[in-house]
Amino acid sequence: MHSLASIDIGSNTIRLLIGRVEGGRIIRHRTGMVITRLAAGIGETGLLNPDSMEKSVSVLKAFSDIISAYGISHIKAVGTSALREAKNSGEFRQRVLAETGINIEVISGEEEAELTARGVLSDMLEADSSLIVDLGGGSAEWIFCRNSSPAEMGTIPTGVVKLFDKHIKSDPPSKADILSLKKESDTVLSGLKTQIGRLINSRTVFIGTAGTITTLASIDIGLEVYDHEKINRHSISLERLHDIADMLIRIPIGERKELKGLEPERADLIIPGILFTINIMELFGFANILVSDDGLLEGALIKLSERVS
Repeated sequence: MHSLASIDIGSNTIRLLIGRVEGGRIIRHRTGMVITRLAAGIGETGLLNPDSMEKSVSVLKAFSDIISAYGISHIKAVGTSALREAKNSGEFRQRVLAETGINIEVISGEEEAELTARGVLSDMLEADSSLIVDLGGGSAEWIFCRNSSPAEMGTIPTGVVKLFDKHIKSDPPSKADILSLKKESDTVLSGLKTQIGRLINSRTVFIGTAGTITTLASIDIGLEVYDHEKINRHSISLERLHDIADMLIRIPIGERKELKGLEPERADLIIPGILFTINIMELFGFANILVSDDGLLEGALIKLSERVS
């Protein structure tokens, strides 16, 4: 099987995966990830801001060069929340196509959830029931699985970039910032609990994926260098998350940027990210979160592989 490429143009990061699929498992050849904050300010203006667009185009140019160097002819590039919502999304996609040759397919929240589930389940332990949450920059996708197969899925139109822009006004965050963020989290999550609460029981495994969650694993382990093998399937207790959250909220952003395992560009977004994660766990009664380093990017590669073969 030839190598393929998938690209995830998210609200906070743009990620690249080059690899091939063998027996449903992904063999990775190359990965890349750059934070471009494509969704910054979208809540106020409804538009992608020029700086974020500029940075994103140059990252996609670099990714296009890498893909060409590997001699790859099949690419699946997917755009998520920021490109679903922005009024100038079409203009951005035309520019990307003209300057890089990459054709971005904007996918719905449901398609995003479906591809995320495929990616996560490609390399996760079997479970009678599980709830997968993909906490992104502009939205959060959820998938309830029975016997490691998706049974119900959906999307929540909130994510870490939006939560940060709306609620975190001081550094370190004030009590008022934290309360206002928690209030919005409670509101959106109570809707989810009404929808799927009856499906969750004491044996349901809670699985988290995307940058915030993998960063929490990286902080927990204290990684100097990011390591897929160490992150994937790492488990963190709710108690430990509370300890990490207390530590992160207490210190200013300059100190947070120095923390082992935390990328400096995520030092602000990690606050809404960890608080939202804790909120989900408390609401549904999860004592632990199992971290997946696979998700939308891997699901897109698997889907592309099926189409090509």
